[in-house]
Amino acid sequence: MAHPDVLRFLSAAKERFKPTKIVLLGDEIDAHALSDYVHDPDGKSAGDEHIAALKGLHKLYKIFPSALVCESNHTERPFKRAYKAGIPSRFLKSYAEILEAPKHWHWADHWIADGIRFEHGESYGGRNGAILSAEKNMRSTVIGHIHSFAGIQYFRSPERQIFGFNVGCLIDEKQYSFSYAKTMKARPSLGVGVIRNGVPHWYPMELTARGRWTGNF
Repeated sequence: MAHPDVLRFLSAAKERFKPTKIVLLGDEIDAHALSDYVHDPDGKSAGDEHIAALKGLHKLYKIFPSALVCESNHTERPFKRAYKAGIPSRFLKSYAEILEAPKHWHWADHWIADGIRFEHGESYGGRNGAILSAEKNMRSTVIGHIHSFAGIQYFRSPERQIFGFNVGCLIDEKQYSFSYAKTMKARPSLGVGVIRNGVPHWYPMELTARGRWTGNF
């Protein structure tokens, strides 16, 4: 359940920054109906959510026909449900099959690109989650699990500067699946991360008073 301007925003980011490699930090789908949380009785079924997700993903595939994707807690929800139900993995589809992804989309627990680790970051939380992940990995690390605290922090190892980078998210906080967070003071940090010559940069999705993207970076 992404922000309504997410495709326009990402398309513009691709045009401006001309990335040579695309890494998605996970949560390609929300799968609210398959979560262990209390479900909205007026919300969509798991099947309806899947159909809606595919509609958006097929548009995303046209923008990014190839991508490295990090496995994540939301996209894992169908597999966790199957595991609890005692269904062997041999009976399940792959991520690519479930999401009807193009052949150049690949999933893994994490990726190493240009010496930088990319992972979803489910093990970390709070405003210091990214730097904590980098300290544990002892290498620069990019995560996307934490919605509210995007940004970059550095520390110095004996050999080099290491950064922790949380890219935030691109969700639509007005959707019913995020109602659990309506009383939280910290709101989602919307934006995209770019790494040029080993240096991380974060670009927020600037919004109007009505919550739509301004078209500016």
